[in-house]
Amino acid sequence: MLKTGKKIVLLLLALALALGVLAGCGGLYKQTPLDGYTPSDNAAESNGGFVVKKDNWYYFINGAEDYTAENKYGDVEKGALMRISESDLSSGNYAEADVVVPLLMVSQDYTAGVFVYGDYVYYATPNAVSSIDGTVENSYLDFKRSSLDGSETMKSYYVQVSDNTTAYRYVEVDGTVYLLYVDSANTEIHSYNTVTGENTVLVSGYSAYAFDSSDPTDPTVYYTMPVVKKNTYEYHAEEGDAHFSTESYNQLYSVRADATACPYEIDLSDGYVDNNIDEGKEGHTMEYVNLGTLVLDGIGNDKKVPSPFNHDWSDGVRIDSARGYTYSIVKYQQGELYLSVTNLDASAAFIYVLPADAVGSGWNSITANPGASGSGELVPIAVSTANATSSALFYKEGDSYYYIYVDANSAIVRVQVSESASDADYVRETTYLARQQTGASLLYLNDGFLYYSKSGTNGNALWRVRYDGARTDYVGFGNDNYGEYKAVRVLELDYNSSWYAPEVIGGSLFFGNAESYAENYVYVMDLPETNTELAELNEVYEEVQDTFTEIANNFTDAANAAHYYYYAGSREVIDLEEHLSQYEEEDLEVLDAYIACGSSHGYDFGGLQKEDGKANVQGYFYNRIGLVTEEDAEAIEDALVSAYLLTDPDAVDETEEEAE
Repeated sequence: MLKTGKKIVLLLLALALALGVLAGCGGLYKQTPLDGYTPSDNAAESNGGFVVKKDNWYYFINGAEDYTAENKYGDVEKGALMRISESDLSSGNYAEADVVVPLLMVSQDYTAGVFVYGDYVYYATPNAVSSIDGTVENSYLDFKRSSLDGSETMKSYYVQVSDNTTAYRYVEVDGTVYLLYVDSANTEIHSYNTVTGENTVLVSGYSAYAFDSSDPTDPTVYYTMPVVKKNTYEYHAEEGDAHFSTESYNQLYSVRADATACPYEIDLSDGYVDNNIDEGKEGHTMEYVNLGTLVLDGIGNDKKVPSPFNHDWSDGVRIDSARGYTYSIVKYQQGELYLSVTNLDASAAFIYVLPADAVGSGWNSITANPGASGSGELVPIAVSTANATSSALFYKEGDSYYYIYVDANSAIVRVQVSESASDADYVRETTYLARQQTGASLLYLNDGFLYYSKSGTNGNALWRVRYDGARTDYVGFGNDNYGEYKAVRVLELDYNSSWYAPEVIGGSLFFGNAESYAENYVYVMDLPETNTELAELNEVYEEVQDTFTEIANNFTDAANAAHYYYYAGSREVIDLEEHLSQYEEEDLEVLDAYIACGSSHGYDFGGLQKEDGKANVQGYFYNRIGLVTEEDAEAIEDALVSAYLLTDPDAVDETEEEAE
C-alpha cells in the first residue's frame, strides 16, 4: 500500500533543531586523540562488517553485547568499537587494543556493521536517552559517526528509528556519505545525506527490495513495485490511508542513494484522484513516491493504453506476453541482480540475471523482458526455481555464470550455467563440491574458498571448501591433490550464530567465539592458505584434545589441570595454595611435563612442541583480541576453576563468608 501524506524530501528543520537530528546540533563527545592515526582517504577493506581494516589499523566490534546493556558514553567496553594495529596483530600482541568509540555497536541487522569513509566511522547504536518517565528506549537505534582517532563522537544522531532490526547501509557517492535505511512498517526506503541533513524518501510502497549481499557499500537498491489500476483509488480520511486495486503484473526499479527527484514526469490527474475529496485537500490525488529508474516493466500486450507508470511504452513497442510479467527478487550479489520472472501467459517462473551495468542509454524496460524466441536483455540462469534460490551463492567467472547450492541430499553442488536452452535447466556442468554436509548453510565466497556453516556445540561450526576446481578435483580416488579440494572444518571452533558471520581479511579469520569460556568476544586466527594445511592444523588440534583423554586414563586431576592451562595459558592460579595443596605430587609432575612439552610417568608430550610454538594452549590456534570486562573476566575464571581445578573446601567456605 502506498502511504499518503509523505513529502519526497523531509527537510524537517524545526523538528531537527528540537531533537538535535542534524550533525553537530547536539554537540560532540570529545576525548584525547589516540596515538598513531594518520588521516587518509584510502579505501577501507571489508567495509560494513564487524571488522574493518583501514590503512594499518583493524577496527572491530568488541564482542556481542545485548542492546539492553548500559550505553553510557565512556563506560562501554564490551560491544564498543576498538582498534588494533596491523603490527600488533601479526606479532601476537592481542591485548594491545584501544577503545575508539565507547558506545554499543549493537543493532539486530547483522548484514551491516561499521562503515569507514575518510577519517570517520559510521554506525548504529542503541538509544541511551531516557524518556519522560525515566525509561531508556534502547530498542530505538541512533545512527551516528565518530572520528577514527576517537577524539570526536556525535552526542546526537543523524536519524533515530524505533526498530532495532532496521536494515541499513552507509554508502558513499561522489565523496558524500549517505545512510540508506528501510522503514519496513511503512514500506519506505530512505536516504539520509550526512552532509546536508536531507532525509529523502526514495520509494514508498515497495513490495520487496534488495541490497547487494556481497558488498554493503553498494549505493544501489533494487525493488519491485505494484502498478495501481486506473479509477480504483480511494482515500479513507478516517484511516488516513489510501485504498486501490493493482494490476496482475508488477515492475522492477533501481535507485541510487544520491537520488533526490523522480526521473519521470508522472501525471496522476486522470484516474488517480478521489473525486469525493476537494481538489487541494489531503488525499484528493494519489501520492506516488518513487525516485527510481524503471528497469523492467511487466505490462502485457493486452493493455492497449499505458498508465502513467509505463514510462517506456510507445506505439508498436514489442511485447511478447499478452498478460505480462511479474518479478521476484532472488538475490543482488556482486553487482548483478538475480530474479525470478513469471510470464503470466504460462504461469511459469524462470531464473534470470540482470548483468551489471546492463541498464544504460537505449534501455527499454518493456523490450528487455524475455521472449519466447530468446529475445530480451536478461540472461537465463535456470528453468527451475528449486536450486537457484536466495540461499544459493551466485558468481560470474569469465563469460560464465555459476551458482552453488545445497541439494536435498545435503550435497554442496556447483552449477555452470549454459548459454543454450537445449541444455536441461540451462545446466552446462554439475560439480559436487562436498557430499553429506547435513545442515550446511552457505555463507560467502572468498579467495577461491566457499565458507559455510553447520551446527556446532554452542553456536555454528565453520567449514570451507574450494569452489573453483575442475570436476575431477573433487573425486578422491586416484587424486593426489584431493586434500586441497576436500571440505575441511575450521578446527572445532564455534562462532556465535546470533551475531555476525566470521570474516576473513587477508590471512586472518575473525569470529565471535561462542565456545565455553569465551563469552562471545572476538577471536582471531591465522588462517592456513590451503585446505591441506588446515587439515594438518586440525590434526594438531585433535592431538591436543586426545592428550587430555590419555592423561585422564591414569591421572584425572592432572588431565583437568592441563585442560585449565590450555585455556588460561598460565599456571598462576593453579599455584595458589588453595588449589596447589589439593594435588598429589604425581599429578603435578604430569602437569609440569605437559606445560614444558616434556615427559613424565610414561607420557611424552614432546610432540606438542612445534616449530612455530607450543600447541598445548588455545592461543596456539586462535586468540581473543580486545578488552574483557572485569565482570566477564571473573565469570570466565570462575567457570574454568570450577570445571578443572581442585580447590580447598575451607578456602571456598572462607570466600563465601567474605562475600556475605
